[in-house]
Amino acid sequence: MKVGIFSEFYGVDFFMDKIIKGSKNSLEAKSLDHHLQPYTNPELVAQSGPQIIRSGDGIRVKDIEGKSYIEGMSGLWCASLGFNEPVLIEAAISQMNSLPFYHSFTGKTTEPTIRLSEKLIEISPDNLEKVFFCNSGSEANDTAIKIVWYYQAARGKPKKTKIISRKGSYHGVTLASASLTALSYAQVGFGLPLDFALHTTSPHYFQNSYDQETESEFSERLVSDLENLIATQGAENIGALIAEPLMGAGGVILPPEKYFSLIQPVLRKNDILMIADEVICGFGRTGNMWGSETFNIFPDIITCAKGLSSAYFPIAAVLMSND
Repeated sequence: MKVGIFSEFYGVDFFMDKIIKGSKNSLEAKSLDHHLQPYTNPELVAQSGPQIIRSGDGIRVKDIEGKSYIEGMSGLWCASLGFNEPVLIEAAISQMNSLPFYHSFTGKTTEPTIRLSEKLIEISPDNLEKVFFCNSGSEANDTAIKIVWYYQAARGKPKKTKIISRKGSYHGVTLASASLTALSYAQVGFGLPLDFALHTTSPHYFQNSYDQETESEFSERLVSDLENLIATQGAENIGALIAEPLMGAGGVILPPEKYFSLIQPVLRKNDILMIADEVICGFGRTGNMWGSETFNIFPDIITCAKGLSSAYFPIAAVLMSND
């Protein structure tokens, strides 16, 4: 049996022992042998065995032993419409039967693409008029970075390539989006962040506020931190700030009082675009269609994914203005 690089690191005997013990269930053994899972310590999985989910319905999923669980995170905030929604399933089957795939290169398009573009613009903030489709939240944020760079270069400001995110934020797993993801587990060992990524203070009031400091005062201090970062790096070098309306993987952090209303004028004054990462917050998660509406954000670009298809199909989108 081939064991691979992780067995070499942890020890062949260790992995072989765990695989043999799990051989009563061939799926567990095959998973340990071949499946490298994201954000997972293979040593710990080898000790406990993988949790294999077989089915889902509504808010519940079942493992291969038939045990039922409430999926409290709806599958990493993805399955916002539940795990067995007939309308989505029937729509997918119908489309697979008529046209399972077609590209959008060189002026090509399809009716579902056109209708979804129209619907997204209909429900988006008034200044957003164009939609670019891709496959995941990470890819959407990568695309937003490219759009910012292209836009700034087209208007004669090619040096505005740096992008600001907040410490503790999560924006994806690709090289560019993981550079903006200011969490150590997404960067350590990968040579990240890349040089274009800047990080300002996290709006985590409970963790980062001073004694007796009000939320409003905390927000004012964060604005000062942002202004200092812009002054140090030079506004002429900064193209955009990206922010989750409500920080997800970083702790489900609500923005403190006045936070977004105070930082947006700073961005406008310094000719820095505002990207709202709505991959988690979009499509009703905060009580409005967009988290931007809930927290009074006026973005130049919105990225979205997850709830766009309840993750039944890998799709994401970048919404932007004609400007």
